[in-house]
Amino acid sequence: MANVKVTLDVSGETHQFEMAESETVLEAALREGVDAPYSCMAGTCTACQATLKSGSVDMEENYVLSDDEVEDEGQILCCQAKPTASEIHIEYPE
Repeated sequence: MANVKVTLDVSGETHQFEMAESETVLEAALREGVDAPYSCMAGTCTACQATLKSGSVDMEENYVLSDDEVEDEGQILCCQAKPTASEIHIEYPE
């Protein structure tokens, strides 16, 4: 897979950019100048928790989200999420 197309909704704004599949969503968002929420960057605090609206990601670490939150509700930790689809859409809570 080449670059991944990302749509990221945060604080009422929609950002679109491309990222490498080797980056986390949070790393790519910060590189693009998006004011995305985060704190620990280790998968433990949930500050970067968001909803995966479409596409798929793989999380390297997940110490806080339940299987139901991930599988049924589409919750992800952006600091740990790396894309596994060519396009992803992620929405942070308001």
